[in-house]
Amino acid sequence: MGEIKILHPFTSRFLADFILTPSLIPFADEEVVNLDKELTRHEQIFLNPEIARNLISRNELLASFAISKAEKSQLTLAEAKEVYELVLGDPDYNFIAQKLKIKKSLTQKDHDRLEFFNIARTFRLLNRQKSRLADLNPEFIRKLHRDLTLGLDLFKDYLADFTVYKSGNWRDNDLIRVGNYAPATYPEIPAGIKELVNLVKNKPRVSSVAIFHTGLYALHPFNNGNKRVGRVLEHWLFRSLGLNAKNLYSTSYYYHQEKPRYYRRLLNSLERKNLNHFCGFVFEALVLSMAGVLKTSLAVKRQEFITGREPDKNIRLIVKPLVKRREVQFKQLINKTQGKMARQTFVNYLDQAVKTSLVSKRIDGKKTYYCLNFNAPETESLNRWLKFIADRLTYLPDSFKNV
Repeated sequence: MGEIKILHPFTSRFLADFILTPSLIPFADEEVVNLDKELTRHEQIFLNPEIARNLISRNELLASFAISKAEKSQLTLAEAKEVYELVLGDPDYNFIAQKLKIKKSLTQKDHDRLEFFNIARTFRLLNRQKSRLADLNPEFIRKLHRDLTLGLDLFKDYLADFTVYKSGNWRDNDLIRVGNYAPATYPEIPAGIKELVNLVKNKPRVSSVAIFHTGLYALHPFNNGNKRVGRVLEHWLFRSLGLNAKNLYSTSYYYHQEKPRYYRRLLNSLERKNLNHFCGFVFEALVLSMAGVLKTSLAVKRQEFITGREPDKNIRLIVKPLVKRREVQFKQLINKTQGKMARQTFVNYLDQAVKTSLVSKRIDGKKTYYCLNFNAPETESLNRWLKFIADRLTYLPDSFKNV
């Protein structure tokens, strides 16, 4: 093994101590770009336009929901969908003003609804504009914070232990702590932000965005709302590099799904001043979010295959687990229908599915497995991608196994 090269990407006072070891990042910039290009070709050739539109809408909703959950929102996904419909119908709708007009007190739920409304509206507007790296500057970042936190400081008079946002302004105190980590002092923030902006502009690549995201949180430039700014900016920056042109995926939902690992890797980077811990996680989230598009597309096509081939709703019910899993063991299939039908009825329906070639059956010793008699272009691509990804990562989420 050759000598490991350790870099100091920053020179500004606070950030200068952070190190990066590029050879220990699991993927190279070029590899990620090539995966995105392959995904774009796949979408153009194989993806039904209706599926693509649904993926884009789903991505906006789930990414916005995930960003709000990073801020400890108590909103459920169903409640978030209701607010998202408001964003689609009237992005200027002010439900908080209406409530104050009739002299009603504001609640935590009101805060969470407004928080999500701001995130979904801002995220949607950014995605409908061309992302240009030339537009990135400190004022752009402050405006993004202002848009994401608009009106939230009203709640300081209604909620206990409320941390004000000071919307659109840099932090003006040194009271903030992230665990045991003390971010930059507030006078150091402007110089740090300027260096982050210059870094990603002078070296416009995936690794620079990962460094930018980590460095932004190291500075902690705002009094509150730093995570949502970091995640929205990361998404915008990737698109400014030409990635994710159709807005089919977002790392934010992966961060939400892997929240304990997200916080652990982030804190490791901050406390050890080692950018690798979180930058490596950003690369992991990015490639698996791309793979997630293939996985979702394959699941949609499997569901369409079942619906189109099988008129019996009971058979459709028992084979439903095969939408997301390539192969499922008999006992796992029957467990999914527990309490919904008798065992012998289940066996009869499953045998019928085999006879009509909806599914195929494989016996391995004492175990019996079933899979759909269906193939799609996504199958080969996804298997190849996941083999490549699994060779680079020490961890693969269960949702990406046996797909």
